[in-house]
Amino acid sequence: MRDIPTSPRIIELKRKTRKKFLRLFVLSLILFVSIIIGLSYFSNDRHLIIDSINIEGTNIIDVNNVNSFIKEKLSGKYFYLFNRANGLVYPEGEIYYGLLKEFPRIEELNVSRVGFNTLNIKIKERAGSFLYCGLSLPEDLALVGENCYFVNNDGYVFDKAPYFSGDIYFKFYLSIEGGQSDPLKKNILDKNKFYETIRFIDGLNSLGLKPVYVVVDNSGVYSIYLEKRGNINNPKIILNETDSLDSMLNNISLAMGESEFANEIKERYDTLSYIDLRFDNKVIYKFE
Repeated sequence: MRDIPTSPRIIELKRKTRKKFLRLFVLSLILFVSIIIGLSYFSNDRHLIIDSINIEGTNIIDVNNVNSFIKEKLSGKYFYLFNRANGLVYPEGEIYYGLLKEFPRIEELNVSRVGFNTLNIKIKERAGSFLYCGLSLPEDLALVGENCYFVNNDGYVFDKAPYFSGDIYFKFYLSIEGGQSDPLKKNILDKNKFYETIRFIDGLNSLGLKPVYVVVDNSGVYSIYLEKRGNINNPKIILNETDSLDSMLNNISLAMGESEFANEIKERYDTLSYIDLRFDNKVIYKFE
């Protein structure tokens, strides 16, 4: 087969076509990079950055924790280029679904932007499922749930409750100042302490430890009883009334984050006697 020589004109035409294509590619690349840089710069414009967060409707849920969670989601950049706090591209879905997962007490949630600089968070907390059942736990545990009163989200006793067997409602056993004979229209705890207690209870639930009632004795020791799962008695978590329950929740959360501890609690739960949090930065536990 004989080679057919290519004319100089065709060679020159191909060379010009390649050169034109290369020039167009380089110009397109420069334009693309310029647009990306421009958008990155534009995403940091202070007029478009969310710098204010309004949170409404929280009582039990700690507003500072919600605020910190949202700020964490707004921090950083997409692909190291675009500011996540930009009001046009902020991660609304991450914030919405993240809040629902992080704070199970949220029943309804609305996340909206007001202008470019303000994020408005409206929360409706779940109605309290709490009972106040007197000064002390009955010796006969079959009587747990008798002579109880409904308690709202502020720790306020508002109505007499019928007998409830089982663990439908979380129950409080503690002393109410001046209210043992008739607790109606009284608060079972200081509001802030009540909110802190419920945050602790919610936190235990999120860790897979289901609390069913709490007993506060005269010496100020909290015994938070967990559900029985084959145990002879309900296992309990012990702490002091003067302890910061938020700090105690952090301690047990860190402990449950250790696979060795978490696996032992899970595998031997039916013989768990107690978890004691009364010692600084220590979690002491015992099995039957």
